[in-house]
Amino acid sequence: MAIVVRSAEEESMKNLTTITWAHAVNNKTYLQASLASSICMLEADIVIGTVIGKDGPAIPIMAHPPATSSDLSLAEFLETVSQHNLKESNPTSKKGVKLDFKSIEAYEESQELIGRYQAQGLPIWLNADILPGPVDATTKPVDPVKFLKLGSKHACAVLSVGWTTNYGGNITEGEYTSEQIGTMLRMINENHINQTVTFPVRAGLAANSQPVLLDLLRETSSLNSTMTVWSSEGDHVEVDRLRALILTVGLERTYLDVPQELAGKLHLPPPDAKAKN
Repeated sequence: MAIVVRSAEEESMKNLTTITWAHAVNNKTYLQASLASSICMLEADIVIGTVIGKDGPAIPIMAHPPATSSDLSLAEFLETVSQHNLKESNPTSKKGVKLDFKSIEAYEESQELIGRYQAQGLPIWLNADILPGPVDATTKPVDPVKFLKLGSKHACAVLSVGWTTNYGGNITEGEYTSEQIGTMLRMINENHINQTVTFPVRAGLAANSQPVLLDLLRETSSLNSTMTVWSSEGDHVEVDRLRALILTVGLERTYLDVPQELAGKLHLPPPDAKAKN
């Protein structure tokens, strides 16, 4: 899904690696700065907590665990982005949002807001790590069945569903296994998902996982599926392998959300290059 609404033919030729990202847009100051920038997608984290200076019950707010307070609620975040898009006459200045849910409770409490703003045309991605992944990750995933069933009610939203990971630092080897890919496919099928899906995959692990990731994308091609390659600062990445994966999958099916240094090393085709057929 692109930020600008396009025909299927136009979208199929889009170089998705040129989409740009702002991360952890979890406060008012950074939100305003991001809206004023050329960034395409605003990624933000949602937890249940309180808005600073306001009384009342806990609600969905913009914060990353372990924080439980913020000066920005999810409601204000979505309204602010929506109003920005309404004011922009240039379609390329409009923003999309990637909502990263850290718990199923935060997701459940956000359903009314998600429904309201996706119905208004705000480009929304619903993101969560719904399955355990490499390398023996111990972080608790968000409930996959609840996440997918609720997400399927928002037909215009992109479902961004991935795996927890344990990588970086002293851990420099690992891959997505056929079992992990198979479980994701089973979840997609059993929950009758029929909307656009992207699979966030960690760059250092994805570089070692080309065969199974190609299987995943082939099996979900009817969902207009893509992969979103992401990386933390300092992750070990086999650059040549990652570049080969991206070019094999195709620029029209790969979002790239990695540190600038890594992106530069990939030497991908420029923005005006045609996507791989």
